Amino acid sequence: MATNGVIVRQGGAPVLFYRSHPEIGRETWRMDYLHPVFTVQGTVLTEDAPADHTHQRGIFWAWRRILVDGEVVADSWVGRQFELQGEPPELVAHPDGSTTIRGKLRWLVPVAGMATEIVEESSEITVFPLDAGARRIVIDVRLKALQPGVALAGSDDEKGYGGLSFRFRDAPAMTIHSDTRELRATLARMQTGPEVDFTWAPSSALSAAAVKVECRVDGRPWTQWVLRQEPSMQNCAFPGRSPYELSTDRVLHLAASLTLQ
Repeated sequence: MATNGVIVRQGGAPVLFYRSHPEIGRETWRMDYLHPVFTVQGTVLTEDAPADHTHQRGIFWAWRRILVDGEVVADSWVGRQFELQGEPPELVAHPDGSTTIRGKLRWLVPVAGMATEIVEESSEITVFPLDAGARRIVIDVRLKALQPGVALAGSDDEKGYGGLSFRFRDAPAMTIHSDTRELRATLARMQTGPEVDFTWAPSSALSAAAVKVECRVDGRPWTQWVLRQEPSMQNCAFPGRSPYELSTDRVLHLAASLTLQ
């Protein structure tokens, strides 16, 4: 286990790295995400801090607007007025050959001029062994408010981006399908089927790769995506433009299942 994160290997080969603490000299909020994530062939699939969007970071979950009592107090997407405090992650090996990383964090934002803990986050990232040449990775994030009046929202525009996000390499060479139809990226959010499939052109370093992503919110498929076929992220855009108020009594359960071939 590295001092600033956890690497999962299978058969001696790296599968992914979970960054639990920022690198020395980097932004203090640049933590709690996956990078690098490797394809089955061993090629790096994700990007961290690319020149076009330096705040984007592998596979991450973040929101443009974090509100307290209706007021925007922070932006975890770009790390504005946002801090994370966490315990060292736990690495658990299971009898079926899968491995789970477990993390616990608290979100701190300014409230009435003081850094205040407002959300408790529990995350699990489980890597399953290869099956018929495919590998499944399940990301499970649970959020609970620590005080009333805490809400999350995406960008305040027609995109409404925020939530679980995937910064895959070489988006211009990407083809996107869902429900057997090809999707073309648009400026606004779009409706997809339960699964979204990403493949790459023969000229790409990822030409041998295929990634299938399924997002869920509280156990139900989430089919509102912001998709890009230019250098940027792919985003299960929850909740969108309208704020979603977190509860102090129950968790909001966000999940993504990735199948890599």
